[in-house]
Amino acid sequence: MVRNSTAALILTLTSAALAGCSSFQPVTSGTEDPCATLQNIVADYPTGFADFRGGSSNFNSVTIYRAKEHLIKGHCEIWAWGNGDSAYTCTVSAPDKEVAETMHARAASELSECLGPDWQAEKGVRERDGKPAGERIQFTSGEAKAPAVALHRVEDHRRHSVYLYIGTGARSPQQTD
Repeated sequence: MVRNSTAALILTLTSAALAGCSSFQPVTSGTEDPCATLQNIVADYPTGFADFRGGSSNFNSVTIYRAKEHLIKGHCEIWAWGNGDSAYTCTVSAPDKEVAETMHARAASELSECLGPDWQAEKGVRERDGKPAGERIQFTSGEAKAPAVALHRVEDHRRHSVYLYIGTGARSPQQTD
C-alpha cells in the first residue's frame, strides 16, 4: 500500500536546485499531495496512464502526451509506443553533479517512503560506453499489474539530470548506451 503523506515527494528538490545555480528554475511538485498522485499514477498504469494524458505529439513509433498531473511541475510526460506500452516520465536538469546527487538521494528516499514496504528497491550504477554514467534505483512490487518505478541520476559529460520513470520493468532504462 502506498503511504498517503502530505510530505512533498519532489518539493525538497527545490532548495537543492537553487543552491547549485540561480539560473535554474525552481523544481516543485505540480500537485498538492505528491504521494497520492504517485499512487494514482501507479494505479493507472494498466490503462496506459489514460487519466493523466493531455495533449499529444505523434511520431513514427511513439506518441508523447503532456501529463495532466505533474510529480515535478512542468517536467513530466507520458510516452505511448505502438505496441500498447506506456511510461510516465519526468526529467529535471541539474547545474552540477553535487546538486544532481542531492536531488537523486532525496527523491529516492521520498519515493521509498511513498511507495511503502511492499516495494523492493534495487540500486545500481548506470554505464555509458563501459564507463560510469550515474546511478539508478528501481522499485518493484509483487503485484502482477504494477509498473516499475525507477529514479536515475544521469551524467552525460558535463550535463547532469535526474530522471523518474514509471512503466514496464522491461523498458525501464538500466543503463544508457
